[in-house]
Amino acid sequence: MTMETAVEPSETEVRHFVLATQAFFFLAVSVCVFINHSAKAETSGISFYGVYHRTLAIIILGFCAGSFGLWRASTYLARAGLAHLTVLGLRFLALGLILLLLTPYNKGTFFNWTHMSVGVVTALVQLAIATQLMVRYRSWQAVSAFYVQLFGGVWAGASLPDWRFSYLLVGELIFELGFSWTLIEWTYALYSRRSRLLQVSR
Repeated sequence: MTMETAVEPSETEVRHFVLATQAFFFLAVSVCVFINHSAKAETSGISFYGVYHRTLAIIILGFCAGSFGLWRASTYLARAGLAHLTVLGLRFLALGLILLLLTPYNKGTFFNWTHMSVGVVTALVQLAIATQLMVRYRSWQAVSAFYVQLFGGVWAGASLPDWRFSYLLVGELIFELGFSWTLIEWTYALYSRRSRLLQVSR
């Protein structure tokens, strides 16, 4: 047994790690919502907490935890057989969280457009990762996670134009919950597949 094999985390440990980092992210956002759940927060979404002075430190911690969790999870899932392009997608999302923090939307046109562009691209990558899981494994959990994410995305999208439907924050939270579910389902799918392959090879 090599040293790498000896320290390789188990399926349960990987899942608990993903759950812990995602839970920390949602806890941080929940604290921010508790501090300020104004109409401005609803209209601007989660990004509002990155420009509001009372929640800035909290959202930085939450985003950094989410970024670290996604990057480390991408490494674990790559070892379990996750496609290289999907691994790159997870790492892009990890970097995207940091870019969102570094581009406050209220600091001029350049930062605003950069922030929005990063947000849209990361959302599309998240949806693509959920789509891949649904198409490849077709479990009811994968399908449900995809549709929760899609519902949140449509809700958030409807909140962007001036349609008097200003609930971007709710849409983003539903979307992120769907993506978190997708991450958990990836651990089940990949590690179950690896277990079956190991049993066949014996």
